[in-house]
Amino acid sequence: MHPHELMTTFTVAAALGVCLFSVAGYLRIPTIVVLLVGGVLAGPECLGIIDPEVLGHGLGTIISLAVAIILFEGGLTLDLHGYRSENREIFKILTIGVLVTWLGTTTLLRLVFGFDWAFCLLAASLVIVTGPTVIGPLLHRIRAKPNLQTILHWEGVLIDPIGVFVALLCFEFYVSTGDGSQWVIKDFLLRFAAGGLLGIGFGFLLDLFLRRRWMDDGHTNIFVLAMAMLNFTIADLVISESGLLSVTVAGLVLGMRKTPQQRDIVSYKAELKDFLIGLLFVLLAANLKLGSFFDYGWRLALVVIALMLIIRPLNIFLSTLGSRLSITDKLFLSWIAPRGIVAASMASVVSLELLEAEVENAQFIESFTYSVIAATVIVQGGTAGILGRFLGVLRQVPDGWIIVGGHALGRQVCRFFGRHGIDAVLVDTNTHEIRAAHQEGLHALNEDAMLLKPEEHPSLYGCGNLLALTPNPDLNRMLCQRWSELLEGKHLLRWERSGYETADNEHLLTGDRVWDEMPLNRWMDRNSEPAPLHIVHPHAPDPSPATSDILITVRNGAVIVGEPGEIDDGDKEWLVYDWRQGQQRLHLPLDRRDIMFSESGELMDLYREMIEHLRQRIPALETENLLADMWSREEDYTSLLGNGIAIPHAWTSAIRQTSVVVARPQNTVVCPLTSRPIEIVFMLLSPEGHPEEHLDHLSFIARLIGSQAQRERILHATDPGELYEMIATS
Repeated sequence: MHPHELMTTFTVAAALGVCLFSVAGYLRIPTIVVLLVGGVLAGPECLGIIDPEVLGHGLGTIISLAVAIILFEGGLTLDLHGYRSENREIFKILTIGVLVTWLGTTTLLRLVFGFDWAFCLLAASLVIVTGPTVIGPLLHRIRAKPNLQTILHWEGVLIDPIGVFVALLCFEFYVSTGDGSQWVIKDFLLRFAAGGLLGIGFGFLLDLFLRRRWMDDGHTNIFVLAMAMLNFTIADLVISESGLLSVTVAGLVLGMRKTPQQRDIVSYKAELKDFLIGLLFVLLAANLKLGSFFDYGWRLALVVIALMLIIRPLNIFLSTLGSRLSITDKLFLSWIAPRGIVAASMASVVSLELLEAEVENAQFIESFTYSVIAATVIVQGGTAGILGRFLGVLRQVPDGWIIVGGHALGRQVCRFFGRHGIDAVLVDTNTHEIRAAHQEGLHALNEDAMLLKPEEHPSLYGCGNLLALTPNPDLNRMLCQRWSELLEGKHLLRWERSGYETADNEHLLTGDRVWDEMPLNRWMDRNSEPAPLHIVHPHAPDPSPATSDILITVRNGAVIVGEPGEIDDGDKEWLVYDWRQGQQRLHLPLDRRDIMFSESGELMDLYREMIEHLRQRIPALETENLLADMWSREEDYTSLLGNGIAIPHAWTSAIRQTSVVVARPQNTVVCPLTSRPIEIVFMLLSPEGHPEEHLDHLSFIARLIGSQAQRERILHATDPGELYEMIATS
């Protein structure tokens, strides 16, 4: 074949695969359906744009390497903690259920087609898996009851490596029986041992390289990718057909070791996996022989129908004997078992290997597996919502909350939601905070909320609202924007202080501000103590709190986040911010003695008076030099921030610790550059060589007076003592 044909087939398949991913997302239908239909249409039996046969033996190599990387990523992301934290029904489905599906399908194939037992075992092993790439979006769309979603999700996640493991063992066993060897069991065990040991060795070797940082951080991802492919190749060279098992084990070992770079590796591998899935399935679908589906006629249709209507229900009912699941729950689980990408990949790999070995009925492997995939994805996936509504196992629009911020404040809010039966899940990239949340019995995900895919986490299926609770207001805005496209609830809320710099098009921003008059950012730091929040009951002997101090209200069975407007007879409980307790933690190096009310009428005189005030305790200060330095900057760029607040600041070698003095002019003082009045001055003096601390204090002062309500509180103080209290409690 001409090299251009090879290039065209490969590049068009890659581009088409990526585009079809986007099409599936836009149409909100399973990706695998779009990929298979698109691949068939682009293949030689329809439009002829793609012809996998021009790749020759290269097709098998591409498929094998792509499947190896997909399986490596699957092992790497296997969440054993999630499995251990779920109920016993999952364990039974992964043991009893797998055996029922495997052996039941084997028996069906033997009875209907009369294939030998080894071939039936191999074909049946390929349809064990259900696959998270198919079940995740389906569950996210139909919103079944929490226990059913949990079972189906973890079945899909955990059955992939189990199904692959069983399929690889069956394939290796079949290959061993097919070569005429008298040592079938020996060959089988040798392949299993070689693949497993090499996988374990590569997994620990990769972990060693990454922990010792022997590879530059910028090349970590491509290094792991190259090592996964090398592992696959070496294992296959040592003993043929052991590579896929080896690379799966290597990914599992590396994932269990929790290396420091694992987050970046998983993110990179996830994107690469999607690219490979798109490429792979377009090629595989284009390579299908449509005529072979008709060759097996009614018998193939009979086996697929029996698999859906007999084998799957038998799987569920035997696996859930003695469980608390109702009949309707079991019927729903019996209908939901869509096969996905891993099943199709393994079927194509096995089929190509058997075709090269000239095994009779090798084409049946692909025809059978793809028939099961099409039937389960289209029929079961398409009718899942209808059946769920008929059985009464679906719930309404989710009312749970995603709280971005696993800090002390986020955990307090999450506990309050849980107290009233509202689903709430914390999301944070800080491992320490997530660990603390788990210790408190809260649902928490150690993920980046800007990249998180809700269909991959069953704990998010019941969440339809977002509370962006990070100290970064720009990030909170971006979070609301992103999740507005993913959630079906009514509320997208973000915390940011009142007065935060806003653009002219603020009305176009997504989400509403909440708690913007409260200085909550101080309790968003790592290892912060709990915020001064209290649960208050309407019938308590204490007076009702001010509505501006209420964070969350429970009213007539509903939860209102933010100021409730007014106290209502239906209020059951309030989560209230205690301003008085909040004053106990002052971030500024401000002494009560350094608050002054001044009679100066000129700004320079006021600055001189403030420096002289500090000089009484710090004699080394040189008033005129410091004033000249400060005033030269004042003439170039005013220290007036706006709203009557000025923050002159300077570095000096005369002090060892940062000092702040606050002055409240009693007479009219105006800014020389703007002619605007100055109502309060925060003067900050820092020792030389501490720029970060200096900037932190400036930032804190800016946040302190950013809220209009807080500025009014501060400016209404009538004496130095009250002014100090107003600053301390803001």
